[in-house]
Amino acid sequence: MNIIDTYRRRVAKAALARLKRKTGGNLLIIKLPENKIETVEVNEHFMNQLLLRFEGLTRGGLNRYEGDATIKTAYQNAIGINKHTEYLTDSGKLIIDELLNEVVDYVKQKHVSGGIN
Repeated sequence: MNIIDTYRRRVAKAALARLKRKTGGNLLIIKLPENKIETVEVNEHFMNQLLLRFEGLTRGGLNRYEGDATIKTAYQNAIGINKHTEYLTDSGKLIIDELLNEVVDYVKQKHVSGGIN
């Protein structure tokens, strides 16, 4: 396991803990038109997939070394440590919130286009 994998796992766990503190669970509840609701379970695997997407977008046009260095720095800045646990810093919250907003937008778009009943 390399350092990026380790940081990804730490960010995912901190993000899940934050979601649980904010919502009382691990469900992302999405309000759809016509008073419909869609729920998405956010577990560690799901969060890892979102972070892998972040890594892919971040690497974009960078070479491997630059991409890995950028991701490593982003993950290092995303995590803070207090006496008891790791938590998301403001930059970590921005990363996770943006990824979750992409999920919300995707689900809403699928609903509008008839992909979700």
